[in-house]
Amino acid sequence: MRSLFEKNEKMWAKILLTVVCLSMIAVAAHFNASRERSLLAAGVHDGPRLRVMTWNIGYAELEDDSRAHTKDLQAVAETILSNDPDAIALQELTGAEQLKVLLGYLHGRYRGAVAPAGNSDRVDAVLVKDRNAGFEQLPADGKFAIAASFRLRPELPNVVFVSAHADAFSAARRRVFTGEVVDWARNRPHQSIVLIAGDFNFELNLKNESHLYTDNVKNDSEAYSYALKYFRDLGRDAGYTAVNDRRIDYLFGPTEAVLLRRAEVLRDAGVGQMDHWPLLIEIAL
Repeated sequence: MRSLFEKNEKMWAKILLTVVCLSMIAVAAHFNASRERSLLAAGVHDGPRLRVMTWNIGYAELEDDSRAHTKDLQAVAETILSNDPDAIALQELTGAEQLKVLLGYLHGRYRGAVAPAGNSDRVDAVLVKDRNAGFEQLPADGKFAIAASFRLRPELPNVVFVSAHADAFSAARRRVFTGEVVDWARNRPHQSIVLIAGDFNFELNLKNESHLYTDNVKNDSEAYSYALKYFRDLGRDAGYTAVNDRRIDYLFGPTEAVLLRRAEVLRDAGVGQMDHWPLLIEIAL
């Protein structure tokens, strides 16, 4: 009898211990901090999405005319329509007439504006879906960038989206240009979501010094570092954006307040003799 009692006692002890362990696991799962963080983050993940694109649609420098070619604009429009960005920064258009042609191919889904040429023979453009968007020119080192201000929804923060193109041949001028664009952008109203997009021609990898456009890695590093002082390099992990494995097209955004959801270089989107591919970024506001 005693042996049977001891055996039953051990069995019930094991059952009780098992019940206690299962209860502890259930409680831990319910109050697990990482699970709570995951649930809290889900609201951010499901927030409004902003999709933007930057693309230098000019040709390689060896071509007779390295600016955008009007015959390519229908293909450019098809890439835009198939990816459906809310805003697009374009570089190396010849002028307002090309933008008008492109907007026609986009079937009225976008509004746009071009920057003045300044001391250049090519211009930047910005396109947005928002019918109430406003546009502003910003001078920088004798050139002009162009910015759009818009909202995804009336209740959401204002978005300021800049299209810019730094000098291809002088790193010293790139540094000055970048500094002036960044200073303009960081002085927008505090509640705005500010994004700077474009071809900055930074050559930051010493292995790439043989490239035609590299003239001063120090200046490019200083310019890039200055941009990172106030903004985040959203396309950092997307890879190269131009031929010869060069990452010279950038999209800078807020260091906080947004969540990066996608960063991709669309390398099947090149047309004719273009030497850049579009960089597509999607963030959650």
